[in-house]
Amino acid sequence: MKDKILEGLNPQQKAAVEHLGSPLFVSAGAGSGKTKVLTHKIAYLVKEKGLRPHRILAITFTKKAANEMLDRIVRILAIKPMWISTFHSFCVKVLREDVHKLGKLFNRSFVIYDTTDSLRVLKDILKRFNIDTKESGDARDVISKAKQSYRSSIFDYISALPYPASSYADVAEAYREALERSNAMDYDDLIYFAVELLSTNPEIRAKWQGRFDHILIDEFQDTNDIQFSLIKLLAGQSRNLFAVGDFFQCIYTWRGSRPSNIERFIREFGAREMKLEKNYRSTQRILGVANTIVSKVECRWSDKAIELYTDNEEEGDIEYKSHDDAVSESGWIARKIQRLSQHTPYSDIAILIRMTFLSRALESVFMRYNIPYSIVSGVSFYDRAEIKDLLSYLRFIANPRDAAAFERIINIPGRGIGKKAISNIRESYKDDWLQAIGDAKLTAKQRHAADAFIKTVRSYQDSVDAEPYMTLMGLVSDIGYFDHLKKEYKEDSEDRIENVSELSNVLQELEEEGKPFSEFMEDNLLASEQDKIGKENSVKILTLHAAKGLEWPVVFLPAIEEDIFPSARSLTNESALEEERRLFYVGITRAKQRLYLSSADSRMKFGQTSFMMKSRYLREIKHHF
Repeated sequence: MKDKILEGLNPQQKAAVEHLGSPLFVSAGAGSGKTKVLTHKIAYLVKEKGLRPHRILAITFTKKAANEMLDRIVRILAIKPMWISTFHSFCVKVLREDVHKLGKLFNRSFVIYDTTDSLRVLKDILKRFNIDTKESGDARDVISKAKQSYRSSIFDYISALPYPASSYADVAEAYREALERSNAMDYDDLIYFAVELLSTNPEIRAKWQGRFDHILIDEFQDTNDIQFSLIKLLAGQSRNLFAVGDFFQCIYTWRGSRPSNIERFIREFGAREMKLEKNYRSTQRILGVANTIVSKVECRWSDKAIELYTDNEEEGDIEYKSHDDAVSESGWIARKIQRLSQHTPYSDIAILIRMTFLSRALESVFMRYNIPYSIVSGVSFYDRAEIKDLLSYLRFIANPRDAAAFERIINIPGRGIGKKAISNIRESYKDDWLQAIGDAKLTAKQRHAADAFIKTVRSYQDSVDAEPYMTLMGLVSDIGYFDHLKKEYKEDSEDRIENVSELSNVLQELEEEGKPFSEFMEDNLLASEQDKIGKENSVKILTLHAAKGLEWPVVFLPAIEEDIFPSARSLTNESALEEERRLFYVGITRAKQRLYLSSADSRMKFGQTSFMMKSRYLREIKHHF
């Protein structure tokens, strides 16, 4: 049985599986078979070392990863282990069993609030504190980061933050009380209260420590402070710790991940490090590009970066092409895909983009070339909130009878026209929403905002069909839409503003071609229906962050330009710039056989030509082309 479990493992994988007696960290390079090592490690412990499956705890980050591990183990052992789960699902089990020992109002039937539920509670609290409810997202982010950092007092932690974050300390306290009264926890609470329970109650901690003989952690580079605390509490004095991860694929620090946790694991547990560098995914030419990029990433605890290699004798294909502009770049990609489709299914092709606005040009050209595509882990360009907002404005200006557009835009940006006021407007409606707004019973403040809205809409009614670009640009300025995006979408407002820029480019082209806006909207609606065709065999368009953990035979990486990749916001922050490099490494290593990179010398932004510089990465890897 031992030979069967170890069958197919290379010497490094086999050494990791057989290692016992001390903590081990496995630096698993991209495509090096880390999931295989984890699953065979569990099988080895059960079949060769006689451990009972329920004495082994394996923790990962996503339900998809947990299910994949579970399926593989069942295939090897014909046994279904009990404790393979995500961090959050494990903590739910801990709390369901022992939450009553926290000394709070929670009981075992507590409910879990999603983001929408949390924001609803926070908005009510902000009203009580006379704080604008638009700050609910900011307040939630501050509270979330405080919980992820894990301090005994969230109030004290937030109070010590710079203003304006510190102003949410009382809000956080009221939010905690509100959830506790409702016997509810948000996602962050699940880990936070599990850690509090284990750290403050020795009996409970000893019970959970005694349940597991071995603990295995996947994707360790993505752990945050509180997850590291949870692992330490569960491990106790045990030496049977096994962690797998890749510092060079750490791309989520903006979500709280701490790549330094790898160094902490090695230092605090006295762990040995092994490396998996044999790649089973990509050709050597692709790995050569990846190694060049990652060789410049500093890793304090290791003498050198991961250096991937393969026994794959297939040469593969790498190509880089510079273009005059984004239109010619998208056309080049489409023509490449058409040629590839003669022997490669569309589903084997992915386009990985650094910013979501880049998908618009691709979508347009794919429609012309009849290339089926789908947006993965995201939405189509015309389905994005900011694009739907502004197109709804233009639709409403063109047709004030459009009820769906009215419902969407009446409070974007916020005008203080609440549910009761909107109900009054609905009651006044006959055949024109502008007339209904003018006739409705509103407070003086609401009337002032409503009249301004009516004036703005009427001022563009004569121009919208023939001059949609000019209408859009004037409208964005008049309603302060960019300020709205910066306030509502703090984390990704830059990306959303770029999407608006892309929409302005589309409408400018429409004007230049002499096509009316009404025709564009009809085409857009038809295109959305066509987009649903052929999804089973379609080119995938997705962000680089969403691509982590996935792979395709053919990968395109467009817009390899300064200010896009690396992003503009990273250029003044050394750690952010390092993360951009790691993200590029992740993108390269998604490709199995063919990798195509491209850039454009110019891109349109808000109707103006912006000249672009080739990314520094291209200079580093040019000898590979």
